[in-house]
Amino acid sequence: MRNYILNKVWLICWILISCGSDISDFHHKSFIADTHNDVLLRSMSGRNILSNLPESHSDLKKFEQGGVDLQVFSIWVSPSEFEGKYFDRANKMISHLENLCSRVPEKWAIPFNYQDIIFNDQRDILSCMIGVEGGHAIENDLQKLEKLYNRGMRYLGVTWNNSNDWATSAKDENQKRDSLAFIGLSEFGKKVIRKCNELGIMIDVSHAGEQTVKDILDISNKPIIASHSSVYNLCPHFRNLKDDQLFAIKKNGGVVFINFYPTYIDSAFAEKEKYLKESKKSLIDSISAIYGENTDAGWYKVSEELVPYYQSIVPDLSDVVNHIDYVKNLIGINHVGIGADWDGVEILPKNIEHIGKLPALTKMLIDRGYSKKEIRKVLGENFKRVFREVSQ
Repeated sequence: MRNYILNKVWLICWILISCGSDISDFHHKSFIADTHNDVLLRSMSGRNILSNLPESHSDLKKFEQGGVDLQVFSIWVSPSEFEGKYFDRANKMISHLENLCSRVPEKWAIPFNYQDIIFNDQRDILSCMIGVEGGHAIENDLQKLEKLYNRGMRYLGVTWNNSNDWATSAKDENQKRDSLAFIGLSEFGKKVIRKCNELGIMIDVSHAGEQTVKDILDISNKPIIASHSSVYNLCPHFRNLKDDQLFAIKKNGGVVFINFYPTYIDSAFAEKEKYLKESKKSLIDSISAIYGENTDAGWYKVSEELVPYYQSIVPDLSDVVNHIDYVKNLIGINHVGIGADWDGVEILPKNIEHIGKLPALTKMLIDRGYSKKEIRKVLGENFKRVFREVSQ
């Protein structure tokens, strides 16, 4: 009897190990693309993301653990800290990424076209795509837009939380609509959209106001993306997309890349976080005194210190998959992907705390009944399709 029980235990363990191995193998053989990562800010604050950083959501080692084949690195320029120097700061960030790639040319490279992505994938090189977050970076100049394109920018987020001179943001349309000089796209903004179509730049509507999104969809003759947004119906935040917007993006042929940020996937999280930060105000103030107000280094340090306290309030990976499920069921599997916002948020959900844990997402999609073909679309094939169509 004892041998029978031992054999049963061994068989169960073997099945579990085999299944886990199969899932890992499938995950790592799939093409995996994530459309939003702010880790360049961490790197520019002095941290070596080519090493294994314990505090980061992503770095060279974690990209490899997660099986990532393409990562869009966000070029985000603080509208307050770099006023009057937006374009210059964006170029410095691109130069920084170029320098990182030059240090590990056998592992990282900036892609300029669809063929580069395929080439890099065949050689296990991470495609480090450039996405500019916030249209203020072009400083109202189509020549500067084209210069950023020539340096490798392949998507433009038309706004960040701040509106600019040619497009209004979701935050402003929601919180100070009555004081805006205009709503949606200006005439120059329409020229920006047409120029992006002409050059082959993906237009990113994450952070864009509802009227701005409508105006873009009226003008664009290419599919658009939402690089890091989630579902309003599941979590009613102004950064999330409503059903009519999701249907419009489907009609356009675009893709919504789900953001993992707890505030955008769990409607109860923001209030819990508010109380947490109030209770840790002295700690936050002491860090700000050392690093300065509103600095990237200070923000990262605060986030790092608060991680242990976040554990009791963060949602789970299943909440992320709920948003993927919703988009899939509403507008179809061809229009959903992942844009987690790595290193651009204080904390990520349980069981997906960093990009190296992406295989857990694949496992949960399998557990939810997704076919392998559907999972490949979510993980990266939908991104490849929309990029190919825009860049043609």
